[in-house]
Amino acid sequence: MKNFAVFISGYGRGAMEIIKDWKRGLVKPNLKLLLSSSPDSACLDFARENGLECVVVERKQGESKAAFESRILEALKPHNIDYIYLAGWMHILGTTLLSAYSGKVVNVHPSLLPSFKGLNGIQQAMDYGVKITGVTTHFVDETIDGGKIIAQKCIELKPGDTFDDIDNRLFKITTLITLDTINEIFK
Repeated sequence: MKNFAVFISGYGRGAMEIIKDWKRGLVKPNLKLLLSSSPDSACLDFARENGLECVVVERKQGESKAAFESRILEALKPHNIDYIYLAGWMHILGTTLLSAYSGKVVNVHPSLLPSFKGLNGIQQAMDYGVKITGVTTHFVDETIDGGKIIAQKCIELKPGDTFDDIDNRLFKITTLITLDTINEIFK
């Protein structure tokens, strides 16, 4: 069975859902580690309470991307990680990490890629006035949200929808697409 790690940078709402599914036995591969770039993430305590090992690797001020990623790779070594799932990871990955995990890093993005890449995918969709938006899981390469698409799920935008309305509906389908992607790709 393959081992995988979940990477987060913020609160970790999506990662919490992965951990819940793992505890319920719905996640088939072996969830081995939560890696956070923020020591203040609420998900760290949640993960530990649920028996998941956690590591914090903060990016130091002025630190190069390569040095940061080298420290991440060192943190991963003792855990024999085969795959990485980015669930709200707010750092653009570079050559150091991607060459070590070529074809084995997956991201979830809040838009129907290739539309609305980068930050603020929901707001971009609202500003553009699209009628349908969604969530995409994709392999990570050195472009921003440009890797090969794995899966997509969509929702209809309704008149009067607020950012929070859209975010909440997207979150529901994100948990589904995440579970499906992890079980299919990380087997």
